[in-house]
Amino acid sequence: MLILKFSKIGRSFPIFLQNLQNFQNFQNFQNFRNFRNFRNFRNFQNFKSGLSFSTTTSSKAEPIQYTSLHPNFRTISPNHVTPPPPPTTITSSTTQSLSQVSVKPNIQYRAYSPQHFYQNRILDQYSSQPINPITLRQLIVFGRNLTEERIIKSGHYVRTELPIRIAHRIRDFQNLPFIVGTNPHLSMVYDLYWTAFEKLRKIPPVRTMDENNEWCEIIKGLLKDHLVVIPKLAMGIMECSEHLSGEQLDRFMNTMLRSRISRRVLAEQQIALTENWHDPGYAYDQSDNDGWIGVISTHCNAKEILEKCAKMTRNFFKTYYGVEPPQVLADGQVDSTFAYIPDHIEYIIYELLKNSIKSVIEKHAPSILSTSQSPSKQMLESSQLFPPITVTICSGPTDIYFRISDQGGGIPDKLYPYIWSFAHKSNDKKNLHKFTNFSKVPQMAARVEEYEQHIIPPDLSLGIGLPMSKVYAEYWGGGLNIFSLDGYGVDAYVKITKLGNKIENLV
Repeated sequence: MLILKFSKIGRSFPIFLQNLQNFQNFQNFQNFRNFRNFRNFRNFQNFKSGLSFSTTTSSKAEPIQYTSLHPNFRTISPNHVTPPPPPTTITSSTTQSLSQVSVKPNIQYRAYSPQHFYQNRILDQYSSQPINPITLRQLIVFGRNLTEERIIKSGHYVRTELPIRIAHRIRDFQNLPFIVGTNPHLSMVYDLYWTAFEKLRKIPPVRTMDENNEWCEIIKGLLKDHLVVIPKLAMGIMECSEHLSGEQLDRFMNTMLRSRISRRVLAEQQIALTENWHDPGYAYDQSDNDGWIGVISTHCNAKEILEKCAKMTRNFFKTYYGVEPPQVLADGQVDSTFAYIPDHIEYIIYELLKNSIKSVIEKHAPSILSTSQSPSKQMLESSQLFPPITVTICSGPTDIYFRISDQGGGIPDKLYPYIWSFAHKSNDKKNLHKFTNFSKVPQMAARVEEYEQHIIPPDLSLGIGLPMSKVYAEYWGGGLNIFSLDGYGVDAYVKITKLGNKIENLV
């Protein structure tokens, strides 16, 4: 045992302490300073206090400050964003554009590396701030009567909000068990989020239209890079299902997907408004440009959406199975219109119709889908006897409903409790997990155009249709429910808010 005898140290011990303090100024010793935040370093603090030597300590960080630009817009004081140094006003003589902000390239996955945790002091400044949710109506009202000032304000809001929202998701990753976070698929998503966070937080304020244009180019690139997120999350959840309960995995996936939708809505709306501003044919002083305000359609027609989705699903079964699929009939208030993002509602209706048509064919002519060969003439003739799928549309004072009814035999009782789960394994020996086919899908934006353009093979079962549809439906305050009569059929109810006054559902 080593015993320090202060009588023998003499004058050398104060010199040692002085060198220790000087050494803290070196860059390589930065990790040691940050290490004071860890529990194990308390012993060293107690050691210093026991010797009663006077040391210089850094002052506590000032509380995060906000600069009030608009009731809905906020930003972090530059004093608390380090690095880089406080941004300066960008003029025409500025040599570095927004798109040239330096970010270290991703040479390898750095998820859960120590340097990320040492940077948590910066992350804390963002993740500690509450998210500022919006409503569909706010996007519509703000997008009407476009002006340059409005676009710049919108760009500034998106610039300040995106790093805050992505910081919350990075914190969710850090709260996962270590063995889950080191999964190669999840660590790739984690690293993508860190890279995006580092890039977004260093963007200077958007003050001019030129800066807004460059800002839109940056977020276009990020949107493209993050198309791999859904497949990687799905495969990561599949491989980590043994380490977390189904409830924990479902909660994590729902949070990640809702947050992903929210960030893409903000980014895509800003890009669309900017493109509208530069479009010579766009009427800036009118509230209606064919019903479109950015990515939002104020004249979504229920019948047109249903016909588009029905045509796509029926063509799929005609092409791949050579069978005339069941008819899709509409009744009720089919001419109802509402304001919504068409990509969201189309994905929901498409997935529900595809499931219904497939169930009806499997129940009434199961051999058609079980063979890779073209069906016989007799089978084609019998396919005309498929019971139709009925879609009832009801428009109320505040909501619009779609009820999709089929006679496809219903959902077995043993599977019904897991229809919304991302983590439930299938009992089918040929497909032990519902996300196995994601290994064949490098990118996914969760839009029907991906199936229409065969970016994703329509016959490829991914197992994400129902839970993803529920996430889309609930994002703007709606809902999706399915009631099954085992042995007969299914009724699916989609609720969409008409007024657009529900804030984003990010929980």
